[in-house]
Amino acid sequence: MATKREDIVEATALLIKRQGVHAASISAIIAEANASAGSIYHHFGNKNEIVLEVARAKLAEPLRAAVLTPVAGPLSPAQIFGAIVGVVRAGAVEPPLIVQLWAGSYVDPELREILHTQFEDARVAMYRHLEEWLVARGVPDPADRVDAIARVTLGQAMGFLAQSTLDPGFDQDAYVAEATALLDAVARP
Repeated sequence: MATKREDIVEATALLIKRQGVHAASISAIIAEANASAGSIYHHFGNKNEIVLEVARAKLAEPLRAAVLTPVAGPLSPAQIFGAIVGVVRAGAVEPPLIVQLWAGSYVDPELREILHTQFEDARVAMYRHLEEWLVARGVPDPADRVDAIARVTLGQAMGFLAQSTLDPGFDQDAYVAEATALLDAVARP
């Protein structure tokens, strides 16, 4: 059984997914969560704290788990992409929620910083995987290439998320196949 705090987070995530971060006012959260103002403020100091918890619980934690899961060796760009896609396909991360959080972070520097902070350890782990993978393949100057390869990998994942949300005819399997082939090729020496 969910706690009231979890109910508030879930209700806020639904509001953000349907209408955007701007629509998730405290009054809208109260109505969606069937909660009182006292209950909201018992668990959270303000709307930004609730949005932070939504970003952590519904986005950062599942993606972090995908990248930080212990493996026997470093992950390639295609494997990191596959892990992110796997989390989305399993339903642990909802593309419309991610797209709305991105949109909200565009106009809200505080939300942008929250999202950046939430993903920092996953980013560090991803860079470590990629650098070790490049070193194992004898790629010259792997430290110099990690940032660009990481950004290409994330760009492919972001493209998957955006198109999954915005294009009802999006062929996920074809995209994953092409993106995987691209990512396997991007890091050749």
